[in-house]
Amino acid sequence: MRTYLKLKLLSLVMFFPATAYADEPFETCPSKAFLFQSSPSKVYGVNLATGGYSELAATTGLNTHINALGFNDPDRYIYGFDYNNLNVIRIGRNYTGEQVAVSGLPENTKFISGDVQDNTYYLHRRELGLFKIDLSPLATDSSATLTAEAITSNMGVIRASDIAINPIDNKMYLVDNNDYDLYQVDLTTGDTNVVINMIDQIGAPAGGFGAIYFDVNGNLYLSRNSDGSIFRANLSDADDIAQGDFNIEFFATGPASNQNDGARCANAPVIDEDSTIDFGDAPDSYKTLLASNGPRHQVGTGYYMGLVAPDSEGDGLLSPLDDNKAGLEDEDGVGFVTALEAGSTALISVQASTTGYLSAWLDWNQDGDFEDDGEKIVSDTVLSAGANTLSVAVPADAAVGSTYSRFRFSEQSGLDYFGGAASGEVEDHPVTVMKSGTTLVHYPNERGYATLAFEDNWPKEGDYDMNDVVIRFRITETLDEDNHATRILITGYLSAYGAGYHNGFAMRLPGLNRVDINNAQTTMKHNGVLQESNGMESDATEAIFIISDDLKQKIPAECNFYRTAQYCQEAISFEFEIDIYPNEGTNTYELVNMPYDPFIFATPGSYVRDGLWYNPGRGLEIHLADQAPTEKFDTYWYGWWSDTGNPADNRYFKTSSNLPWALLINDAWKWPQEHVDLIAAYPEFAGYAETSGLNNTDWYMDEKATAGTVFEPEE
Repeated sequence: MRTYLKLKLLSLVMFFPATAYADEPFETCPSKAFLFQSSPSKVYGVNLATGGYSELAATTGLNTHINALGFNDPDRYIYGFDYNNLNVIRIGRNYTGEQVAVSGLPENTKFISGDVQDNTYYLHRRELGLFKIDLSPLATDSSATLTAEAITSNMGVIRASDIAINPIDNKMYLVDNNDYDLYQVDLTTGDTNVVINMIDQIGAPAGGFGAIYFDVNGNLYLSRNSDGSIFRANLSDADDIAQGDFNIEFFATGPASNQNDGARCANAPVIDEDSTIDFGDAPDSYKTLLASNGPRHQVGTGYYMGLVAPDSEGDGLLSPLDDNKAGLEDEDGVGFVTALEAGSTALISVQASTTGYLSAWLDWNQDGDFEDDGEKIVSDTVLSAGANTLSVAVPADAAVGSTYSRFRFSEQSGLDYFGGAASGEVEDHPVTVMKSGTTLVHYPNERGYATLAFEDNWPKEGDYDMNDVVIRFRITETLDEDNHATRILITGYLSAYGAGYHNGFAMRLPGLNRVDINNAQTTMKHNGVLQESNGMESDATEAIFIISDDLKQKIPAECNFYRTAQYCQEAISFEFEIDIYPNEGTNTYELVNMPYDPFIFATPGSYVRDGLWYNPGRGLEIHLADQAPTEKFDTYWYGWWSDTGNPADNRYFKTSSNLPWALLINDAWKWPQEHVDLIAAYPEFAGYAETSGLNNTDWYMDEKATAGTVFEPEE
């Protein structure tokens, strides 16, 4: 049976006239945290993810210090305690404090910590313990007198500056300021127990936590008064809590104050759809996602790298997405002037928008993190506005091959490769570490992608919208001292798929055969995941790599015209990487120049094409104009319908008017919308094709497109 503390109580703290409240409730459950500081209190909005904050109100109109705050989701008001006048108050979206009549609270008591859950306001004071107030009468009578009720517990021994209620387990949590014990409180029984002592993870006590909050996923955020440090603990799993098996990690730096108290709608995510945060995009082993405490920066502060200010994301972007594919191409701030050659010094150029601090990391041993000694390559270097050149010593024992780097620029110093920052930008870049004496050659360039576009109705001309398969790709060759290719890295992604047919995508390396390739060392990845097969076609003599035998299976099912109809705005869903190693000593002089021979083919076993009276399957290939097909091609179809191919004339995959079934553009390109003829979208292409590429060489530029005919990504 519950008992209550026997205290001297006021029968009524204060009576008020039955007048309507002037303030209005918040319109939503806000994602920002509310922070009340100073006396009289000012109201700040804090972005917990970055620590960025702004003043929401210079005053609440009460000329008092407000403490013990909590947000009540049912009525969307903030409740708090008027520290000077000993009254309960509530605050709405205009940040105007209004007094609430409450009876049953101890006389002359200043409550320091509080929180609200489901119309119940909880107040805590070390000497007196825990109280609760039912707020529900206010829903029908804004002038109702509420009643406070004492809950028996041993909380009277805990010196805490704030309390917060977990929406996952409905338990209260608080931290003792003296010893950094994290307590859990059962709100039904009032029982308390120590969950964990936080000293081992965040150090000796250095001030109380005047504002603590939860998010909808059960993450607890603790804002320390003395230095503004915000820590995070994942309290979503009951077993982990019972065993004290969870991390308490530094999360961001917020505002410091010796008079702190906070409130937050615990049912809101930390980041909402109106995100103003820049994240990284390396694999999550490097700590990229918010759940991993990945790096993140408040945008719009004037601190960034490159010429393009960063856009916002709701979280880190993992393969197949990256920051440039998901929005603006803003990853333009870092350039590797010289190669990363093991045992040498490399030059890196960083473009800064203004004076600020740069820190950077590089995974030299390719173990998927930035935690090892020597992997912080730049530490709080002050950059000036404009181009800055930095020198970095590449370890002699650095692993040769592909790896990742991370660059963070901010007005803040002391940033790690993870955690939040109130200003700046993070850029993650894939890089290649090379052996001494080798060189890299890129197609179309080090950062950009070429665009492949296919019309898959061959040998018919079809609707000629040239958007059935759109691929963006890049090739990097590593050349030894004799200019032999010792490594070929092909990366790319499926940018659009307007085809009704099933198509595969492949890359042939003309001049090399399958026996020239080191099959054991060569690998293929899809969306960053290593595949069991490296894709090399085992029943071919030539070196042919099947990247996917059915691209249609790689796209979302929500829309039939993936990124070709303007209303089909799905995100990029398929990215690939082939890392090819010729056998040692292979003569690669016969390898044709990049981009080699990319092509599509009919997925074996699928419906092939209208009008074909048998299924050629893998034998139906579509290549760039005048590119001979592979040994697997079914030559029966030369010259049918619209095709005028003739091997004797080295003429392949062209119509009588020289229209090709495949295009290669060494840059970004906006392809036609579904069922829009290429010539209708780009009228100058007809002259380009008729003259075999002599005239209208810039036909593909954006300004050459007919308005309203090309696909415009909206992400």
